[in-house]
Order: sequence, then structure tokens, then C-alpha cells
Amino acid sequence: MPDRLDRLTADARTAFTFAQEEALRLNQNAIGTEHLLLGLLRDNDSPAPKLLRSLGVDVERLLVAVRKHTVRGHRAVYGELPLTPGADKAIDIGFDEARRLRQKSVGVAHLLAGLAGEGEGVAARALEGMGVSLERLRAAAASPPPSATIIDGRAIAQEVRAEVARRAKALARRGVTPGLALILAGDNPSSASYVRSKGNAAEEAGIFSETFQLSETISQNELTSRILDVEEDPRFHALLVQLPLPRHLDEATAVNALDPTKDVDGVTAVNLGRLLRGEPCPHPATPAGVVELLHRTGNPPAGKHVVICGRSNIVGKPLAAILMQKNPRANATVTLCHTGTPDLAALTRQADILIAAMGAPNAITAGMVKPGAVVIDVGNNWVEDASRKSGRRLVGDVDFEGVSAVAGAITPVPGGVGPMTVAMLLSNTVMLAEASVA
Repeated sequence: MPDRLDRLTADARTAFTFAQEEALRLNQNAIGTEHLLLGLLRDNDSPAPKLLRSLGVDVERLLVAVRKHTVRGHRAVYGELPLTPGADKAIDIGFDEARRLRQKSVGVAHLLAGLAGEGEGVAARALEGMGVSLERLRAAAASPPPSATIIDGRAIAQEVRAEVARRAKALARRGVTPGLALILAGDNPSSASYVRSKGNAAEEAGIFSETFQLSETISQNELTSRILDVEEDPRFHALLVQLPLPRHLDEATAVNALDPTKDVDGVTAVNLGRLLRGEPCPHPATPAGVVELLHRTGNPPAGKHVVICGRSNIVGKPLAAILMQKNPRANATVTLCHTGTPDLAALTRQADILIAAMGAPNAITAGMVKPGAVVIDVGNNWVEDASRKSGRRLVGDVDFEGVSAVAGAITPVPGGVGPMTVAMLLSNTVMLAEASVA
């Protein structure tokens, strides 16, 4: 083998080194096909796992299958190890694959093809069990893995906001200016930023907007009274109570103090009940944004299996209720998964459209996604990142890099669902204003 190492790519050489370490760790006298495969898969972010994910392989399950058939020797082994006949045959096939493709170097794709083509060893059987054949690996070696279409939520949100502005102008010609009231209790910086951005977006669309800043120490009764006062103001057709509230306040009480006819985010019990019954009402902004993204990118949910991960009252539950309705913009078969769902991956791999709203960073990995599926990431999570000036960065619930190699289309974070939430809030505001003069 040493005379052939020079023809391996850097990634392939690293994998071979890992393979020897695996064999030594298991006290084996030679490097077998199982050790080669374990070496190729050791680094989850290396080319071999990424290539297999692009073929729809659950790499974690593959690792389990290989380790199940590895054997540990009784005595420690030292020094450089030879190859077993099966591993030597797999390496030869890998070199043949590189020659067949007229490629000077032998990479991880060629080595994987060799392991599959060897046909008898532990690696070949494990790959075959995951549906990975020599032919599929040959095709992958000949061309780079496909990359998902990126769904541009910012661009689509701009389309929606332009439509909202036109509708607001039409109302203005009738003497009606849509009005949005934003109630902010406390001094949470993130909430203040969200409210400010919503107010600015409303003004840009021709919607009158006013923010009511309330004290951090406001009582429940005072908050309810303030909500009722704002609702009585005829300037406002829509009202939003920004969540979360200070800890001493009950959110359900505050939300249900809203007049359902002015509930711009569709969160009252009345409007959620109407939504479930398929009756006209404002739809919660984030689920409504998800539906718009699907339709405006040519991915209508009708006839599709939609799997939603997350059962919150503001995303998962209402989105499931919207998509199951009997109408041309819905008609999906919906599976709603949650923290009590056993074997989540078995369900997510069935999804034509997979929607992640879990609040768990990078929880959906490539092995959990059906090749070609549409993946909508509603997640909004801050994770530490020492390379950033702020020391953190925003990520979704989906492992974007890994899943992009498998999915047909995917939303990024940021720039996917987030902008649509604000756009649909504006659309709901104008809809409520239109209803007031219908």
C-alpha cells in the first residue's frame, strides 16, 4: 500500500490513516474493509459522509451497521498494518475507478466505490443494506453532488409587501388608512427590535402604525385594560401584543383579551378555532408565510406528505390545521411530530415537504431527509461562534450544509421564513382593514 499512497488525495490519505487507527484500536492484525469504511466516515464533515448524505444515506445508521460486525482482538497490536485480501481488492477497484474516469488521483468517492464493488466484506454488506451500490457511487464520483435550490424568503417577502402597499393605496382612495397597533410590555431588547422593524415595515407599506410601550412592572389587569383601550381606538384595524411578556404576566390572558376581529396574528382561541374549522380568519403570520413560500416557489402542498416537527401554538399546530384543509391551497396529508415522537427520522424521511419548527439548532440532519424533499426551516437559534465579532450567529433547526446536498429546495436562516412573518403580518393588517369596510 505505501507505494500507492502518493496517488491518494489528501482526504483519502487521512481516511486511510484513520482506518489503520481503527484496526489498531480493535487489536486487529490487518486493515479490513470495515476499518476502511470507519476511517472514511470518522469525520462527520469530511467528503465521504457528505457524499453519502447526498445519496440519502443516514450516516449514523451506517456506522451502527458497520460497528455491529467489527471484532475486537484480545492482544494489543502495534506498527504499520497490512491490508486484508478484501481491503486490498477494494483499494484495487478504487484505483480502477479513478483510471476509468481518467482522474489522476484516487479520492474518497473512488474508495467508497471500491468498498461497494468488493462485494463480500463487512463494508460492502453495510453499504448494500443502505441502498448504496457501485453504480450509484460511480455516478457520484463522476459528478458533484446536487445542491438544493435556495428559497429566497427576502425576495418573496418583498413581493408580498409590494402587494400589501398596493392594497393599502386602494383603501386610501376609499378614505381608509389601515392601522396597526403594537403593544410592547417591558424592555426586552430583542422584542423592542422586532416591534421597531414591524412598525417601520408597516409605514413603508402605507399602514399607520403606533407602538405602545408599557412598563416592565405593569400588572395583568393594567395590561388587559390597556389592550381594551387600544382596541377601541378607531384608527387601528389590527393589534399585536409582542411576546414574550415579562415573567409575572400570563400570556394566554393577554392574548385572549384581544378582539378577534383585530387579532392580526390569529392567536386568540376564537381565531384558532375558526382556523381549525376552515372558516375565514387571520392566519398566524409565520404559518401563513410558510404557505406563501411553498406556493410562490412552485411547491404547492396539495397531494403531498407534509411532516411538521414541532407542535407549538404559534407555528406547528396552526400550520398543520392550515395544510390539512379541503381547499386548493392546502389538501396535504399532514404528520405532526413532537418531543414524544419515537424514531423521528423514520417519519421525516417520508416527507415530500419537511417543516422544522423545533427550537433546536441543527436538529434535522441530512440522513433524516428524503432526497429531493422541500425543507422549510422555521428555527431561529443563537449559537456561540468565536469567529464572529458578536461571539454568536443565527442558525435554524436544520443542518443547512448537510441537508442542502440532499434536499430539492431549502430555506436559509436567516433570510428564509423570518422576512415572510413580517410580510404576512402586514398582509393580515390590510385584510382586517378591508373587512372593516366590506
